[in-house]
Amino acid sequence: MNLDLFVLRSAKRDIAEADAYYAPYGKADAFLAALDQVFMQITDRPLMYPIIYEDVRRALVRRFPYSVFFVLERTRAVVLAVHHQHRDPASRPRRREFR
Repeated sequence: MNLDLFVLRSAKRDIAEADAYYAPYGKADAFLAALDQVFMQITDRPLMYPIIYEDVRRALVRRFPYSVFFVLERTRAVVLAVHHQHRDPASRPRRREFR
């Protein structure tokens, strides 16, 4: 399966925040590379990631405490959020909200 990837604006903000956090430590490039790896795996093998709520799936970012939450559509995977794993679980996406 080779899906297109669509990242919601809110998820892009999550990524920018994490990037800004890691930049002073010199780890921003490593974080973005790890995130790109997850995105490639999501588009190639999306079904390998567990469903955690309704149709929302979660992929873990290697070496960084972040999760990528996404849903599958017919021809694409839609990234809803990129959250730090120690963040309040109530703030995680539970349903599709396209804003």
